[in-house]
Amino acid sequence: MIMAHILNCILVVLIIGTSIVNAGVTATLPGGSNSYAKDAVVQYNQILVPDANYNAGKYKATVAGNYLVSVTMMSGTVAAHTTLRKNGPIYVWLYTGNRYDMATQTVCMQLAVDDEIWVQMTNAASILFDVYNTFTVVKLP
Repeated sequence: MIMAHILNCILVVLIIGTSIVNAGVTATLPGGSNSYAKDAVVQYNQILVPDANYNAGKYKATVAGNYLVSVTMMSGTVAAHTTLRKNGPIYVWLYTGNRYDMATQTVCMQLAVDDEIWVQMTNAASILFDVYNTFTVVKLP
C-alpha cells in the first residue's frame, strides 16, 4: 500500500514536472528507526525526486501558487504525533499508535514566495520507522 502511494507521488511529480518550474520534491527517511526529539523538524534525507527548494527538512516556495503536499508516516513501537507546518503554525496533524501504525495527510496548500513548509515531531521520544515516511511537495500547474 505504501509503495503504491510513493509511486503515485513520484508519477505526479514526473508528469507535471516537465511543464513547470520547481516541480517538487519527494524525500524519505533512511532505513531503520529514526528518533526525534519533541519539536524537531523531521529530516527526510533520502531524496527520491530532488528539488533545490528542499533543504534540511524544509521546502521553501520560490513560485507562488497551489501546491499538493503529502506526508506519510509510520511509527515504530511507540505512538507518534507529527504536524505539517506552514511558516510555523500547524496546518494539519498526523497521529499513529503503537506497533508500526501508519498515517497519511494529503492537502492542497496555497503558498506565496518564501513560504516554508515542513513536518515536525510534536511529542517527546518518538520514533519514525524506516522508508515508510515520506514528504512530497508538488507545484500544481
